[in-house]
Amino acid sequence: MQNWFTALLLTVFFACCADLSAQRFGGGVFLGMAGSQINGDNLAGYNQYGFNGGFLTNITWGKKSTAQLELAFIQKGAREPNSDTSNFYRARLNYIEIPLLYIYRWGEFSLEIGPALDILVNSHEETYGVEYESNPPFHRFNLTGIAGVNWHFSERMYINFRTNNSILAIRDGNAPKTASPYIQFGYGQRNMVLSFALVYTFNP
Repeated sequence: MQNWFTALLLTVFFACCADLSAQRFGGGVFLGMAGSQINGDNLAGYNQYGFNGGFLTNITWGKKSTAQLELAFIQKGAREPNSDTSNFYRARLNYIEIPLLYIYRWGEFSLEIGPALDILVNSHEETYGVEYESNPPFHRFNLTGIAGVNWHFSERMYINFRTNNSILAIRDGNAPKTASPYIQFGYGQRNMVLSFALVYTFNP
């Protein structure tokens, strides 16, 4: 998967460098929040909240098209809402995320789409407030798909809304009898994330 992602990065880089005279380079920073859930854990709702922030660099050609590479830290996971029957299950997953996006500008708005490589930094899983070792463990690497919309309310700032969902399973296999009752894998669990961020750009 790493080789595939590297090949994609190189392909986009050389395609964008075909005519440097018609291109503009830029960068920026972003900071926001993410609400997430894990598809396949028998829970519902984007109840796990976390931080989302990082850096971006981009190449714009023409008036509407941009290729953007990001380096971000994002917190994902799942949380069971409190109730009389709750087991207070929580999973917190911290990732370094590297999205590669195509962005199409349309007036004050722009649309974005592309893949991202997730690298798991650490994970935490608990029931009734007691942490336990994840079994099966979460995968170190994951491939996700991103789609979003941006509102450019000023020359250098915009608000980003996006959905960020796993393409590959974040872990898989049959749940052992000793595992949490909320681990129901089937085809494997996947992250599902809704996020927003305030973006400041350094574009010339």
